[in-house]
Amino acid sequence: MQLSAITIASKIDPKTFYRFAIFDTLKLRKRWISPAIFAGIFLSCAIICFFMVKKTEGAALLGTVLLIVGLGVPAVYFGAFFHSLKLQSKTLKLKAAAVAYTVTMDASGVHVTSGRSANDHADFTWKQIFGVYEQPGCVYLYVSPRQAFLLPQTSLEHTGAVPRELCAIFTAHLPAEKLHFTSPTVNSGPKTAEINNK
Repeated sequence: MQLSAITIASKIDPKTFYRFAIFDTLKLRKRWISPAIFAGIFLSCAIICFFMVKKTEGAALLGTVLLIVGLGVPAVYFGAFFHSLKLQSKTLKLKAAAVAYTVTMDASGVHVTSGRSANDHADFTWKQIFGVYEQPGCVYLYVSPRQAFLLPQTSLEHTGAVPRELCAIFTAHLPAEKLHFTSPTVNSGPKTAEINNK
């Protein structure tokens, strides 16, 4: 049976954007690992210094410095990350009522039209799709390792599309290794938002 096309007018609010950015940066790309390793090394050295307090002069001071650096640098890293999300949200002018873009999926692939200009259009074949990730309240459709469109549940409901139809069209055109669903069917509808990470 040939599946009909599904069109989703994606409305991206700041909360949806934040969740995606955290998933993309910390979970998918695992960029939390380097700060964690850094903190682990410095904290381990600090603990060793504290154990050497009675045997080595200045061990307490060195341990304190290592502890501050080990906790401070990762804290600055994550603080800067979350601050950049706020700035990027303002730059993108995200509003819950505004359509960021419209995503149409059919037998030929994925077609995206900007919510600001109908002339701003992009097409992707199914072979180009990097992966589909289902998260609470949203589906992330990656057209490349660095570019994704968010398909929010609220936007999916407004289009009248059924989650099973969305799941079916993905399953029909993508191999199993590119599908990352948390449930047998896409219970959390899609949200659509494009983010380019460099």
